Amino acid sequence: MKQSPISPPASPLVDLDSKPVVKVNNGHCRTVVPVNKVTNIERATLTLAKAFNDSKANDYLMKKFVNISTSEEISKARINEIMHQFNLLYAAKGGEIVEANDFDAVAVWTGPGHHFDQDLTDDPVFNHIFFEVLHDKRDEILKGLDCYYLFIVGKDLTNPKVRGSVRAIFDAYKRKADEEGVALVLEAINEHARSVYEYFGFKNYHTFHFGAGEVDAGGKADPNGEGFVGYLMVYYKDELPGAIDD
Repeated sequence: MKQSPISPPASPLVDLDSKPVVKVNNGHCRTVVPVNKVTNIERATLTLAKAFNDSKANDYLMKKFVNISTSEEISKARINEIMHQFNLLYAAKGGEIVEANDFDAVAVWTGPGHHFDQDLTDDPVFNHIFFEVLHDKRDEILKGLDCYYLFIVGKDLTNPKVRGSVRAIFDAYKRKADEEGVALVLEAINEHARSVYEYFGFKNYHTFHFGAGEVDAGGKADPNGEGFVGYLMVYYKDELPGAIDD
């Protein structure tokens, strides 16, 4: 199938006004934001660190992935280092790390035929939720259809005036998915993220809970805590063979 190539990196001297412009339906013009493959993993991690600086759900996941107790207080620098190690892992495993608007937004994907299994954690309940139930649900929904899987995406929240970066990444990958006849798959880790992904055309097909009995909704250790709510979401241009909206 025809591949939709990721745009080559723009010159650092090229400003927004000199980038390609296209007309949208109402006749107005919109600047095309290139989506570039990343080789500077450190800079990609910096963007993601800014994006998830206040995300307690992300802190929880980073701890769990490397078997740090959820009751242990660790620095944000340690959380960011864990995230950086995962970015390096995805790059080494053939993942696609891309940015838009000079690293205003960054995303980490695995492409069709290049998915891999993360190591299991020491927590069988966590493993069951993330590595068994979600894996089986994805297979049930896609029924043999391959996908681009989104590990993480984030925008530099310290630059609120820069806009369109996340949209550029999703638009690029939706085009790729449409042309290749595959889906886009991700897990939203809060209700706000779910609403953002729905805006970009994703549908929720499975709602799940994680961290219950470990942390409260604010990420504080609590044996009676409700934890977090997540959503398995899929974008596909046609009806999915095994999908039932949740």
